Amino acid sequence: MHNEKMADSRDMIGAHDAMRRQFGAMPVLIAGVQAGDAEGTAVVAGHVLMMVDFLHAHHTSEDDHVWPRLRERCPDDVAPLIETMDRQHAFIDDELKALAAGGRRWRASADAGDRDAVAAVAERLLPPLYEHLALEEQRILPLIDRHLTEREWKATVEASFGKVTFVRRLLMLGMALHGASEEQARLLRAAVPAVVWHAGRPLGTRLYRNHRERLAAASRGSDR
Repeated sequence: MHNEKMADSRDMIGAHDAMRRQFGAMPVLIAGVQAGDAEGTAVVAGHVLMMVDFLHAHHTSEDDHVWPRLRERCPDDVAPLIETMDRQHAFIDDELKALAAGGRRWRASADAGDRDAVAAVAERLLPPLYEHLALEEQRILPLIDRHLTEREWKATVEASFGKVTFVRRLLMLGMALHGASEEQARLLRAAVPAVVWHAGRPLGTRLYRNHRERLAAASRGSDR
């Protein structure tokens, strides 16, 4: 490992910012769907379920590929931090399960009560999610850069992508690039193979633009 290039995990911040944007907009997006609008409900509920899948894939890849290596390679005094990450993941996962269950109920009913219940769970998720992302950026990313190789880090990112379909990978790329700073876009470009970037970036950008347009048509609360 000493002869290998070490990880540069700053691309994680771009992924986190995309999650902040999407989950932060979610309560108003959900509340903006008219009661009884089955088509609009299906679009926005589908978006909610997709974002649950994205975040779950992101976290389980860390569980499988990052925490074990940090436990093995970091000093013993880092163990409490990793335990905190585990607890936060478990808590957020429970909230994601509640969000997904509510989203499926709402998609089936297009009912105002189910809609409002989903919006409430989405709102409740935000403080623990923001706290977790900030702690990870402050404390975990420096450890990744110090203790994981570039190869190991890219394998972790690929494991996360590998849990979703190819089309959704492209949509995720378009989502991450939308609103990204120039520096974040540069880091995302460095994180993916050149062929994926050159072919995937225009496709992902188009897919996400179309996705935003569908959300805007479905909800008065869409500003994405």
